[in-house]
Amino acid sequence: MVRKKKQLKRISNRTYPSKLCKKEGCSKEFIPTDGRQVYCCSQHRIDSNNDKRKLVDKFESEFNKAARNNKWILIKISENRSYLNSKNVTASFLDFLGYDHSIHHRIVVDEKTNREIKFCFNYGLTPIDSEKHLFKIVIDNDNI
Repeated sequence: MVRKKKQLKRISNRTYPSKLCKKEGCSKEFIPTDGRQVYCCSQHRIDSNNDKRKLVDKFESEFNKAARNNKWILIKISENRSYLNSKNVTASFLDFLGYDHSIHHRIVVDEKTNREIKFCFNYGLTPIDSEKHLFKIVIDNDNI
């Protein structure tokens, strides 16, 4: 068995001006060992990156929760006998159920009507009459 030689960490002879730690709540002044170093210790770097990731995860989680809510509203309406007869739903009814028009995963332009379809997962909503604020639910079985 051949053992690899353990490499020693290379230490630079450069000197850097002292900096303040960038971790929120830490005002410790330190001398960096590398020009890119912005935290006084590795634990503050780890904590800061975890805090940043939590913010992104929270935003993503809230978006997905709202998108799932929109999807379930569209499923509920599309299975309703009233919708099956009329094939349209009013904006006021969507608002009443808590549908958020600003949340969607993708926008597709319908080739026949040249109108936008805003999809939450595989359920989309497209306007059919702007004066009466009527919408049609579109189900895309290709993108389940």
